[in-house]
Amino acid sequence: MRSMTGYGQGSASGERHQVSVTLRSVNGRFLDLVVRLDDAYRALEAPLRARLEEQLRRGRVEVNVDVRALQALPARVTIQTGVVEALHRAWHDLAERGLVASELTLGDLLRLPEVVSVQLEADHVGADEQALALAAAHTALLQLVEAREQEGEQLARILGERLAELAQAAARLRSRAPAVREELRAGLERRLQELLAPRPGHPDARTVDEVRLAQEVALLVERGDVTEELDRLDAHLAHFQELLAADGALGKRLDFLSQEVLRELNTLGSKCRDAEMARAVLDAKVLCEQLREQVQNVE
Repeated sequence: MRSMTGYGQGSASGERHQVSVTLRSVNGRFLDLVVRLDDAYRALEAPLRARLEEQLRRGRVEVNVDVRALQALPARVTIQTGVVEALHRAWHDLAERGLVASELTLGDLLRLPEVVSVQLEADHVGADEQALALAAAHTALLQLVEAREQEGEQLARILGERLAELAQAAARLRSRAPAVREELRAGLERRLQELLAPRPGHPDARTVDEVRLAQEVALLVERGDVTEELDRLDAHLAHFQELLAADGALGKRLDFLSQEVLRELNTLGSKCRDAEMARAVLDAKVLCEQLREQVQNVE
């Protein structure tokens, strides 16, 4: 099991470039790769995405790629000669008239971008740079996966504890259910006998079909029976336990299963007329919500 949070960093150097890759991941419903790198090296994005998608399934992952040239890039300098000559003549005239104190310098020209421009040639990104980027990403990915797995171990332990507590709550509900069923049956029969007993001024007791009466009591008791819900709850908890021991991206399956557990608990709560069972259902709902909160961190 893995969590969806972690950090990884890696770097690789070649003859012409050094590439550094950092990965930061947080929770997310799907895999969302956010790649940040200079436009000059945008060709590296596709292979990096493909490499990361091989290992990651869910989470928002911020990918920062820094490419540093180890060799000076060729430069092209353009000088507007005609403008420089005109400036020199004007400057010389001003100097003769005592209006300026020095000759025109190169620094003066560089402060005029329309006169002197310096352009660096575009950096070339080829197979070597792609290999460096993938090597750096591989190192960062190993660290990220290791961090996710370490936190995933903690998540599995917490989920296992909550699951065990839920199983105990389900066992309490199951042990209490037969007594509640019999209490409900006895209460219904007692109430019906009271309704059918002779009343003052009416000495004759009202007659009723005993078979029909038994059928109606059984039907009412059946409507309050929670055996099926408890059976499904136990099945969901057993399935959850199996998934905790499985490999792969389990977050979505565990999230769906926790919703099913909560649905069964809600149905149990709507049927329960016993205070002890109602308290047990409430405790189980709290545990289920805690379970769902932790599941949101699972990849």
